[in-house]
Amino acid sequence: MGINRISSTSLTDQSIKFLNSNLSILSKLQERLASGQNINQPSDDPVGLTRILDLSNSLSTDDRFSRNIESALAEVSVADSVMSNVTQLIHRAKDLAVQGATFTADQTGRDALALEIDEIVNQTVQLGNTSIGEKFVFGGKRTQFPPFTRVGANVNYLGNPPATAWERPVEISRAVQLDMNVNGETLLGQAQIIAPGPPPVFSPASNGLFQTLTSLRENLLQGDLTEVRNRLDDLDVDLNNVLAQQARIGSVTNRLELTQSRIEERRSIFTKQFADIQNIDMPTLVSDLNFQETVFQGSLATTARVLQTSLLQFLR
Repeated sequence: MGINRISSTSLTDQSIKFLNSNLSILSKLQERLASGQNINQPSDDPVGLTRILDLSNSLSTDDRFSRNIESALAEVSVADSVMSNVTQLIHRAKDLAVQGATFTADQTGRDALALEIDEIVNQTVQLGNTSIGEKFVFGGKRTQFPPFTRVGANVNYLGNPPATAWERPVEISRAVQLDMNVNGETLLGQAQIIAPGPPPVFSPASNGLFQTLTSLRENLLQGDLTEVRNRLDDLDVDLNNVLAQQARIGSVTNRLELTQSRIEERRSIFTKQFADIQNIDMPTLVSDLNFQETVFQGSLATTARVLQTSLLQFLR
């Protein structure tokens, strides 16, 4: 049976090797404790690092979608409020038309009603030019200038016409875009009088609420009771159109809020997964650190005893 010879050099090298190994483990534990993170460099946990990068990318992407949704919600909320105000103005215009169509109202009274209708036109133009910051809501993609302008009796629309690409989609999820805006001309139309009448003659480009209000004003000024009654039917059509656009905005709002809720739920899940991987377990880490310090102190003591042994000590 052979006997393996272990030299003092071999024993010293082995002691130093274990000492360095224990010191390295202690250093990593101290680094984790100081940083509060399990992974401080790629070699600490390559698999965990890959998962953290994936989670970080997902969280960053969701943050971008969330900001898009918040911006869209602000705009659709403003648009919804504007359409509610327009609805109130239409109801007021109907009340004035009913008053003007009665035989008891004289022309002086109808002139006063026409003056109020004219003010409703101005208010509607102002609502149509609603903006958020420097962005006008109802101009389609032309958001840098007011979409409606009034010159005399005419109300013109300067935004993207309905037949063009006027939509401003917002990305709310991966490969999912949602049209959030309302076309101003579809909502309110425009009015361009060619001849004052009676009855007034409008440009073929005229349509919608502005034409109805402008016609109603002219009909009241001219005392044309039959045409005033006809405007009541037109106002009902315009009201239904505004309500339809408001309903569409309502559905957009619901979808935005639902998507935002899903993003919040996903963010909560991803954040927890991120924390489970990266955040340290303080009690366990402190216990491991104390244990490793004890191991290291033992290694130091053992190594010190080994390194004290030399040939001179045996020759004494």
